Amino acid sequence: MNLTIARTHLDGLVIFLTVAEYRGFRAASRHLGITPSAVSQAIRSLEERIGAPLFSRTTRSVRLTEAGDRLLAHARPAVDMLTAGLDAASGLGGEITGRLRINVPRPILPLLVNRLLPDFLDAHPNVELELVGEDRPIDIVEEGFDAGIRFGNFVQIDMVAMWLTPPERFVVVGAPALFKKYGLPASPYDLQNFRCILLRQSVRALDHWQFVVDGKRITVGVAGPLVINDIEACVRSALRGVGLFQLPKSLVMSHLERGDLQTVLEPYCEEVPGLSLYYPSRSQSLPKLRAFVDFATQRMRREFKPDDYLPRPMP
Repeated sequence: MNLTIARTHLDGLVIFLTVAEYRGFRAASRHLGITPSAVSQAIRSLEERIGAPLFSRTTRSVRLTEAGDRLLAHARPAVDMLTAGLDAASGLGGEITGRLRINVPRPILPLLVNRLLPDFLDAHPNVELELVGEDRPIDIVEEGFDAGIRFGNFVQIDMVAMWLTPPERFVVVGAPALFKKYGLPASPYDLQNFRCILLRQSVRALDHWQFVVDGKRITVGVAGPLVINDIEACVRSALRGVGLFQLPKSLVMSHLERGDLQTVLEPYCEEVPGLSLYYPSRSQSLPKLRAFVDFATQRMRREFKPDDYLPRPMP
């Protein structure tokens, strides 16, 4: 085996990949913990060795040149394989320690707290668990997360995924007083005559709800006087009789049990996949992630209960 590549070449490749991923020299320097001038110098040295510019730089943007594109296409898989090898080797030590960052939808946070904490942290005292609630779809690798949790049909491609919770229905709920005043919708199409609460995700409001009629999936346009970008606030508004709202049934089981909300159109409500935990395949050898996966799959794979989302004091 002829290992003639110098360490400076490897350092330059790592910095090159970081600049390419973060699309900027300053962003790369912050991620790497070095100065912007050090990043610039490393890229200049790499360009001199290659004999071609790798980035086209302006005051507003950093773009790869043709040479940069070619280097990226070859260097990224090689570095990924090297990283996987290092992770696999370090995983043999079995020490469960370090920060573990998990990205989850904000409404799911209470469920995770109730089912996983404090037992997971008691079992692994050297792990710092960071749960970040976020509703927008993100690239967990690009934003520095070890894993993500989403409903099954929203999981990123090219990831290892495993289910955490059973499938459930997406139901339409409203306050009993609202139905007493306006009546009950008999079919999904009747929703066009009802006030609805719309959830805003990213740049658009979810103003089309899906149902199953005669075995076929249909989409019904809905409208209403209120748009909110937070599911909990949407539920509170439904409790106040503002309008109807569609969401996973588990999130409102406690309100349904008490009679504060009631479901409508259940025969037409669609069953959706449960929550899935997903992560890059190269990360599966990390002891801290393996420990979380094992613990979460053991605790999360059971039927929902009405108190799953309610504050639960330590017994």
